[in-house]
Amino acid sequence: LSLIDTELLMLSLILTELLKLSLILTELLKLSLMLTELLKLSLIDTELLKLSLMLTELDKLSLMLTELLKLSLIDTELLKLSLIETELLMLSLMLTELLKLSLMLTELLKLSLMLTELLILSLILTELLKLSLMLTELLRLSLIDTELLMLSLILTELLKLSLMLTELLK
Repeated sequence: LSLIDTELLMLSLILTELLKLSLILTELLKLSLMLTELLKLSLIDTELLKLSLMLTELDKLSLMLTELLKLSLIDTELLKLSLIETELLMLSLMLTELLKLSLMLTELLKLSLMLTELLILSLILTELLKLSLMLTELLRLSLIDTELLMLSLILTELLKLSLMLTELLK
């Protein structure tokens, strides 16, 4: 019996050791489960880091897009300024044309003044011609008058001669 008891005792000790080992194994399994959960959390953390990096890249892209929009706005403003400059050039060309027309008008006014002067001179010349005609007429009349005077003198002489002849005949 004693041997059986010893054997039982030894078996009991081995069983106790096995139970201890089983407890340790259970703890190891718990730790393994916790480690698995930690690994899962680490994977989630890695995914979160990847997402954070993607968000950072998206932020960079957003900043680049903002800069592109700013450049587009600047480009739009430059186009507006270019259009304004084109309008100003067109206005300048129109002003140049107006100045040319103004110069032409000034020249036309000068020519008109010269024409007016010529007309005045023509009127004066017409008056001078009228006066010249009147003077010619007066000269003609003066010549006729002179002829009449000469005839009158001749007539007077004839009268004298006639008187003398009458005297002689008496």
